[in-house]
Amino acid sequence: MAPGKHQKKICIVTTVDSSLYVLFPGFFPLLLKKGFEVVGICADGPWVEKVRNQGIRVIIVPMTRSFTPWQDLKCFWRLYCIFKQERFDLIHYSTPKAALLAGLAGRAARCPALLYTLRGLGYTAFNGAKRVIGKYCEKMACRSAHGIISISTSLKQGAAGENLVPNNRIKILGAGSSKGIDLSYFQLNESRIAHAQKIKRTLGIKGDSLVIGYTGRLTEEKGIVELVNAFTGLRKIYSNLHLLLIGHVDQRSPFSQETSELLNASQYIHLIPFKDNLPDYLAVMDILVLPSYREGFGNSLIEASAMLVPVVATDIPGCRDAVINGKTGLLVKPHDVLSLQKALKELIETPAQRITMGENGRRWVRENFDRRTIWSKLIEVYEEMLATSHQPQS
Repeated sequence: MAPGKHQKKICIVTTVDSSLYVLFPGFFPLLLKKGFEVVGICADGPWVEKVRNQGIRVIIVPMTRSFTPWQDLKCFWRLYCIFKQERFDLIHYSTPKAALLAGLAGRAARCPALLYTLRGLGYTAFNGAKRVIGKYCEKMACRSAHGIISISTSLKQGAAGENLVPNNRIKILGAGSSKGIDLSYFQLNESRIAHAQKIKRTLGIKGDSLVIGYTGRLTEEKGIVELVNAFTGLRKIYSNLHLLLIGHVDQRSPFSQETSELLNASQYIHLIPFKDNLPDYLAVMDILVLPSYREGFGNSLIEASAMLVPVVATDIPGCRDAVINGKTGLLVKPHDVLSLQKALKELIETPAQRITMGENGRRWVRENFDRRTIWSKLIEVYEEMLATSHQPQS
């Protein structure tokens, strides 16, 4: 840094600690290398230390994901005080609660550059008053920002269509995605194959079996019920099928007792908590499925594509941006077990098509979603906003 030059101070805010860690892999060291001072803000948790180990400061603000009015008001005031004291040059916020509170607090504190990453429209899953309130909060988060990034084209179109923010105010980093893909990590090689074989032996999956997989939150809005029902029907035809579900049960929206019983009814359905060595588990899979009802992008789809795994996903905003229908995978009707079964049956019976789609997927991810490109474009947005800050600090 040149003598006398002000070191730009960046703040990145997410609601919980896991989001601060998971949504920005490898990004904080890049910012530090660029000469920025970087501060993270999130609720306390076991992931905070992992973030701090990357060389940045983390300030704890006890935000919650659920609706907690009194706690939310206290967190708003805490954020306002932090912003006034720290005098950040740019505040980048994402995830619903953090977006609303940081956006409003940032405006109140007259922060010069506020950037919002829109990762989805969660309120669209609700009806009635909850949907109206959720939409209003999302609109406030958007309107508070000086700049907005959408993680997909279809999400950008949805936000504009919902009148949250004008279409011309929303940017997309490259072809989109939440955080891009580290192609050196998500890569099928001899080591991955060896680990996959070990996982299969541990789970009792024989060598000639075919594995359908899912990675992500385990909740009904991800289409888990439809997936299990489709698998159960296909299992009656193909006796070598296994279903691998990787992720944590979302306690904010837990499964019904009927669904829980369905998940535990078969020895061929394997429930695995989220793993740090996800590529090893993707290497176990012959097909990855994301039968979600709503998505901002569908990062698990391009992770699988990077590992040469063909994908099946619902034909909804977000998933459409992560799958080339007929080339890297197949898109199916949401909420439709028969449509899902038909697509899976097609891929089960055509091994050559699975190989071709996997190869197409790897190529497409390499050309469009390389993480290095995504982070480079995000830093360009930072530098552009810092060069044209909207108002001086008081």
